[in-house]
Amino acid sequence: MDIRVLGPVEVFEGGARIPVEGAQQQCVLGLLAAYHGAFVPVDRLIEALWEEDPPKTAKTIVQLKVSQLRKMLGERIASTTAGYSLAVPDEEVDLRRFRRLVAEGRAAGRPDLAAAAWERALELWRGQPLQGIGSGWVEQRVRVPLQHELWDLLEEHAAALIDVGRHREVPALLQELRHDEPLRETPHALAMTALWHDGRTAEALELFHHVQRLLAGELGVDPGPRLRDLHQRILEGHRPMVPRQLPRDVAAFVGRRAEAERLRELLRGGRVAVVTGAAGIGKSALAVYVGHQVTADFPDGQLHLNLGGQGEPLPPERVLPRLLEALGVPAPRGSAEQFDLYRSTLATRRVLIVLDNAAHVEQVRPLLPGGSSCAVIVTSRDALRGLVLQGAQNVRLGTFSPEESRDLLADLVGRDPISADPKAAAELAELCGHLPLALAIAGANLIGRASLRDFIEELHADRWSTLAVEGDAQATVATAFASSYAALPPDAQVLFRRFGLVPGCDFTANSAARLAETDPGTARRLLTRLASAHLVEEHAPGRYRLHDLVALYAREHCIAGDDDPAGLHAYYLHTARAAAALFAPSIDLFPLTEEDPPPDAEEFADAEAANAWFRAEQHNLLAVIDHARGRLLWRLVETLRAFMHDGYQPNVVIEVAARALAAVERSGDLAGQAGMHHTLANARFMLNEPRPAIRHCRISARLYEEIGWKTGTLLALSNLVMATTSLGNLHESLAYHDRIIQLWEEFEPTTKLAMALENYATTLLWAGRPREALERQLRSIRVRQSLPESPGGQARAYTIVGDIHLALGDIGAAIDAFDRGLTGVSGGSQLARTLASTAMAWHRKGDTVRAADTARRAVRAADENRGPSSGYDEASGTLARVDDSLGLGERVKLLEDVLAAYRDRAYPFLNTRARVWLAEVLLEGGRPEEAADHARQARDTAVRYGMRRLEGQALTVLAGAGQDRIDDARRAVKLHRECGHRLDEAAAQAALDRLLDQA
Repeated sequence: MDIRVLGPVEVFEGGARIPVEGAQQQCVLGLLAAYHGAFVPVDRLIEALWEEDPPKTAKTIVQLKVSQLRKMLGERIASTTAGYSLAVPDEEVDLRRFRRLVAEGRAAGRPDLAAAAWERALELWRGQPLQGIGSGWVEQRVRVPLQHELWDLLEEHAAALIDVGRHREVPALLQELRHDEPLRETPHALAMTALWHDGRTAEALELFHHVQRLLAGELGVDPGPRLRDLHQRILEGHRPMVPRQLPRDVAAFVGRRAEAERLRELLRGGRVAVVTGAAGIGKSALAVYVGHQVTADFPDGQLHLNLGGQGEPLPPERVLPRLLEALGVPAPRGSAEQFDLYRSTLATRRVLIVLDNAAHVEQVRPLLPGGSSCAVIVTSRDALRGLVLQGAQNVRLGTFSPEESRDLLADLVGRDPISADPKAAAELAELCGHLPLALAIAGANLIGRASLRDFIEELHADRWSTLAVEGDAQATVATAFASSYAALPPDAQVLFRRFGLVPGCDFTANSAARLAETDPGTARRLLTRLASAHLVEEHAPGRYRLHDLVALYAREHCIAGDDDPAGLHAYYLHTARAAAALFAPSIDLFPLTEEDPPPDAEEFADAEAANAWFRAEQHNLLAVIDHARGRLLWRLVETLRAFMHDGYQPNVVIEVAARALAAVERSGDLAGQAGMHHTLANARFMLNEPRPAIRHCRISARLYEEIGWKTGTLLALSNLVMATTSLGNLHESLAYHDRIIQLWEEFEPTTKLAMALENYATTLLWAGRPREALERQLRSIRVRQSLPESPGGQARAYTIVGDIHLALGDIGAAIDAFDRGLTGVSGGSQLARTLASTAMAWHRKGDTVRAADTARRAVRAADENRGPSSGYDEASGTLARVDDSLGLGERVKLLEDVLAAYRDRAYPFLNTRARVWLAEVLLEGGRPEEAADHARQARDTAVRYGMRRLEGQALTVLAGAGQDRIDDARRAVKLHRECGHRLDEAAAQAALDRLLDQA
């Protein structure tokens, strides 16, 4: 179907005309087509038909007309409460086809392609749109705007025809427009230009005089500057000059493929492109390189102007006469007339304008042409965000990639030196910060040298003097940065200088505010200013960083005597402590004293926000630690204890804590020594290295007691208990527990008391005292319930309850406890451990399918963040034990892998349990000799460390595979009966009964 409104309203189907009866029906269809893609309200249709005097039945008449159209068009008219719309593809409405062709021509980037598209668009016009129908409302709201669209296109089409040399077609094309709109100067100017270029000078001059008389008679004014300038040039016989001002093309242009393609795309679309980036990043080189590539698209020439940059920026009034002269146009005296003439001159030409090294928006905005026939490249260290109002698009340049840096060096000094020592070339590029200017200077200084290594040594010794070309004051990286720094306002200079004091990776408004000694809002404004000048970059929302060379420049050239990072250090100390208190409330840090910096911390809504801050700031915190000295050093390091429990790198903590410990030992700071031994103990424990952890725990406990911090003493003793327990030294561990709990009970109930009871319960369980373990663990839960507690802590608590019930043989109670634990945790190692315990419960219940499925879930949960403390080995060992759908070889291999993983980890309980499971699997699989061997090893270890339940389970395996079977079975039954392990006792009794029957 073809619905036409660019003339009389008509409908065609398959080439045949479908009559649309009556002016009202035509008007309704015409309005729906004109607003195609939108719903037209009934009230608007009534206005279109009757304007301000509709009949009372107007709404009914509109509905009738729509109904009649539906009979003709079918379901192509849709209706909702919003009104009616024409539901047909764009190609079925001539107005939509017209607009698509107009847009296609404007996007073509070449006048010949644009002209071809616009010719097809103009062919769609058959007269006035919606011709002869509707009220005055249709005239003003629809017909006149569409007519203006046609007139604008006629002017653009005429300019394109002039660009491609089809001058003779222009006067006829514009004749009707000039007749209908005689006061519109652009059609007259285009017609005069076409006549003049076609050699019909007299007709062009006569046309000017005709317009002059017309304007004088109608308005009492003279023609505007564009027509007057054109008239003068015709009189003087000037032909349009074609300026070719681009500098010499870049000989060794490297990289920037995506940026160059983006820039070409913008220029061919007649856009303003702002190439922005830091000093020395290669903005001008890219502009010149691409400018030479697109010269064919701008036959009327290329203008190039250096606007002076950050040093002495040239105002537009000073450079405008030079641009007019380059275009072959004498400049009037007044600035206003010059700007009018400049834009008028460019209106009919296709010129590329390169405004290089702009300092600010007001330098550039007056120099932009008025239409889209010309394109503009602006280069600036500033982002010139204000130009977005003129439709400008930014092309931002970053540093080179390592490959691009290597290629540039190879182009400058030859491929052989670079290929001969690629590691040296990579190091050189790194020292240059992959900055094109620095690389180019390095390349210039390398000419004639035999070795890259010598030059690299010079760079290490003095970066700034080496990154300079002797005899060329401008060819230095420091000079480039200095001009950017000098152009900053004083408050931004202060912040930039103080960045040189900070070894961190990036900044936020909060951390920058502490450096600038201001509020975050002001700091945010200063950061935006520095980012606009490309002295910092916003590499993530709200996070800013300096390029390596820029940071070095700030550090070595800008720092003043009164610049001090103390405010930033206080911010990191207090904010890290505030985050630690929320994220890990069970971790106590040494109390603040008057010797510490005054409080200055961010506020966090919850533990999740605190953890997010630490994750974002951890590298900055470490950088501050690396440069901290004295008391500040160990105070910062001890905050890291809180975050290790979420998997933060214990190896990193050990490194910085060892350095801090050495420092406080030299100074004799006992509190610092205690804190660092405490931190080292925690880190060693996280790495499953309990023996060194025990040594640090004992020292920290002694030192805390010496300085009188009772909480610290208890924390150290609690860690000591955990370490001895993990080693399987249950007798030694149990000796500490009662004392620790008594000490904690002297304080208000806290999670520390709950954790102490929990650790006690676990140790009792392993020692074969499950009834006592259950009493301690239920008490621990009661303490937790009286306190705000994280879901992870609740999950661990109920998992231990479930493990105890399982040992006691109460499978239902165990599964209920595990389910409660699972409701409180969504992921991580605790989820894996709870699922693994649940799988074992289903296995003991005899539901092998559910047991295997749950064990696999445990493995997946642990595998998300696999590591020594992720629970992966426990989960995969459980899977091997409960999933008999796996082959025997696969089950054995899984358990052997678990044992291998435990080999270097001092966890006798987990190691022995895995060995018992392996013995059980081997016995079930018909390999009794291997089963007996592993069972004997498990029994011996269990006896050595007092792990009575595992001892009994190993004896049960030996009852089925060993030599002293009946004796082993009787010992197992007796042991489990004493401990209260009902299911284990039943299994041992069954083995004994079988042996007695066989005997």
